[in-house]
Amino acid sequence: MAMTACSSPTPPSISAQDAADIDAEYDVIIALPNTVLADLPPGSASFVGHAGAEISGDADGSVVGDMVMNVNFAGNTIDGTIDNLNVVDFDRIPEQLLGGSLTISGAETDGALTATASGNLTAVGEESVRGTSYVTLNMVGDVRIDTSNGDTVVGTVSGSGNGDFDLTIYDGGFFG
Repeated sequence: MAMTACSSPTPPSISAQDAADIDAEYDVIIALPNTVLADLPPGSASFVGHAGAEISGDADGSVVGDMVMNVNFAGNTIDGTIDNLNVVDFDRIPEQLLGGSLTISGAETDGALTATASGNLTAVGEESVRGTSYVTLNMVGDVRIDTSNGDTVVGTVSGSGNGDFDLTIYDGGFFG
């Protein structure tokens, strides 16, 4: 008799409190005012924060990760990464850390941000969420004012993942 072993999911890298804190921070930042064109930072700036969204498909709940977004205001370009992505269940309890990262690429025009984040994410564990999924996120946002002009970015996230496990990604956001 042949027996196969089921791998345990990679333990999450965040706690339920971390997930709640990230949600609360997004709710504050999304309400901040936009930075007007004349007050955008000169040159480039890096924004460190988080990205997350609701998910359905082979996994249900949400996903949240770390984000670094670099905005070159002089060249009107955006790059960066989203990594350390954790699947979170409907009770807001982190379930597993996904391997891989998403590469951000896009454009900044007068403080408006439009980008995609894409890459392979891997999962181990449950049969429905195992293997690799190629994920593409659409990111649309703005440069905002927190303590000074142009010191934060915030926006929405949606997209999909296809491969060994499929995802619909919706009602998401990013901030940094």
